[in-house]
Amino acid sequence: MKFVPRQLGETADNSRGGKEGWRSRLKGVVSAVVILSAIYLALGVIADLSVGLVSEQTEADWFAWADEVLLDTAEQPSAEVQAIFDKLIADSNLRPYPYRLLILPDPTPNAFALPGGTVTLTKGLLDLVETEIGRALVIGHELGHLQHRHGLKRLGRSLLLAGAMSLVGLDSSDLLRQTPLLAEMKHSRAQEEESDTFGLALVYAKYGTTEGALEFFEDINMIQSDQGNGVIRDMKSWLQTHPLTEDRLDNLHRQAVELEDES
Repeated sequence: MKFVPRQLGETADNSRGGKEGWRSRLKGVVSAVVILSAIYLALGVIADLSVGLVSEQTEADWFAWADEVLLDTAEQPSAEVQAIFDKLIADSNLRPYPYRLLILPDPTPNAFALPGGTVTLTKGLLDLVETEIGRALVIGHELGHLQHRHGLKRLGRSLLLAGAMSLVGLDSSDLLRQTPLLAEMKHSRAQEEESDTFGLALVYAKYGTTEGALEFFEDINMIQSDQGNGVIRDMKSWLQTHPLTEDRLDNLHRQAVELEDES
């Protein structure tokens, strides 16, 4: 009997690292990005909904330790600064936190709000912003973070996200982890804009004007005037957790006009 060799069908030659290999890897990366993005969005919804179950007093009790840590170095505000704070927190629409204002002896202009009702300003910020209404907007912005419970929401998202990353075997050095982190940065920028809007509306409600309220942002914009342009500027805006100062100023100027027109 004559032997006739059997013809083999076409097979993919993966050993040569051809197009099929790259396509397969690309599909894997895209699938992972889609899955991680979906996980991020789902965890964000869960975290935000969970925050609504926590009372303001419970939140304050949870983070009382942070106040104690700050008190080791913090100073009590001057009568003038405390009066601004008291004027703003007297607004009946604010959440019922046990509000507190602390001053840190840090020369860098900065301000932040801790979950639970504590607002902290630095000496550097008070040196930079000297007018009452300018300081009021900075404080109002931080009260906006508290009003929308941004700090607690960010913490909840971070904890859930870290747990999810661990479950799928990703650590902080993994490139794919940057996908949800970039989404989180965009979420943070949205929170900053939300707090800007809230703060300016609160200042207008208490002072009847917004004139001079943008002092802090105008000063910071001058300091950071070299923001770049074109693609570089767009990338900075995308990667920063805060919107570009000039963009914030544009938004606040528009809001100020709208507030004045509505009165």
